[in-house]
Amino acid sequence: MRYPVVPLILAAMVAAALAGWQGLLPSPLGPRPAAVAPTSGKGRAATPPSVVVVTAEGGSLPIRRSTIGWINSTASTAVTTQQQGVVTRIAQPNGADVKAGDLLVQLDDRAAQATLARDKAALLRDQATVVSTAADLQRARDLVARQVDSSQQLDQAVAAASSAAAVVTLDQANIDADQVVVDDMRITAPHDGRLGAFPITVGSLVQPGTTVVVLTDMDHVEANFTVSDADVGLLRQSLAAGAVPVRVSPANASKASAPAGGSATVAARGAPADATVDFIDSNISSGSGTMAVRAAVANQGRAFWPGQAVKVDIDLGVNDNVVIVPTVAVQPGQSGSNVFVVKPDDTIDVRAVDVVGIVGDRAGIATGLRAGEKVVTEGQLSLAAGMKVAIRQPAAAPAAPRPAPAAPAGAEGGLGARKNSAAPLALSGSEVKL
Repeated sequence: MRYPVVPLILAAMVAAALAGWQGLLPSPLGPRPAAVAPTSGKGRAATPPSVVVVTAEGGSLPIRRSTIGWINSTASTAVTTQQQGVVTRIAQPNGADVKAGDLLVQLDDRAAQATLARDKAALLRDQATVVSTAADLQRARDLVARQVDSSQQLDQAVAAASSAAAVVTLDQANIDADQVVVDDMRITAPHDGRLGAFPITVGSLVQPGTTVVVLTDMDHVEANFTVSDADVGLLRQSLAAGAVPVRVSPANASKASAPAGGSATVAARGAPADATVDFIDSNISSGSGTMAVRAAVANQGRAFWPGQAVKVDIDLGVNDNVVIVPTVAVQPGQSGSNVFVVKPDDTIDVRAVDVVGIVGDRAGIATGLRAGEKVVTEGQLSLAAGMKVAIRQPAAAPAAPRPAPAAPAGAEGGLGARKNSAAPLALSGSEVKL
């Protein structure tokens, strides 16, 4: 009779456990927490994504091409000597600005000066001979006229006078040649510009053709660049219509912000300069498919230096009657460019557009969009056609940080400066309240 009781007790314990699990009896582990309502799913309406929109506008956009070019001087001359000589003086320091005709280098000209003086003396001697032969010729004419002398004497006097005059002419030619040599001993600047470094020193013996310095015109420079053969037709049409504007700026141009607490003016370094195309090449390079172009750049402030790389923006015309939107509104798609248009009912319409040009932060659209429609500029990644959206205002630019207030008089650094502060002081990862 004892053995059937054990199964009954076990069955009762199992039943009590099942009842407690289902809430019929209090659980020995305490009350169960209330079920949490679902936070997602079909039971709650999804919040529409928020986007920033801009209204498309109609207008015109330049046909602008950007490329990299190089600055060259219109006059960069390797100044050489035409005479052999020893350098006795270097009249200008390295890197000096000089004008045309300024003395650069003086060579030893003592021998040339001596030759010049000798030929000048010979000229004076031969001029006296001319005077003497002229007097003899006059006397011979008088004697022949009185039939005292023969015509042969007259002919000899004429020949002597002519020979003396020829010798004087020869002397003058020798003097002119001597003066050229003397002038060549003074090496002068052929044009205005800035000197490089002199590769010679006083006492150096220079030979004809030796470069003594390089002189570069810094105020008149040009930007050399290339355009694609696909744009050559547009460039020629623009040149036929008038001047073609070019914008030249240093390739590494940057802006330095004003110091904290100072003026809000931004100091630009390497500001762009306006230029004009003044030359295009006669041939298109078959290897690169480009044509060489040159633009004259005013450089009185010497913002550009020869050999410097520059960014060149050239306008080849204007696209009229296009729809202009911010460049960020145009998104790449599988078959081209797309924009997300917000319709009047705040739903999304994905439009395929034809972009005819991009200038800075503006894009010109020829087809696929009308002026006055709203395009999305922020939040495109989560959008799809037909989706409902909420339009929000763009976030304001963050304000410039204010300078930290000055410490009160008598305040000391370290722990003493924080004695009146309720904030904890972190020391080596631990927190200490003072």
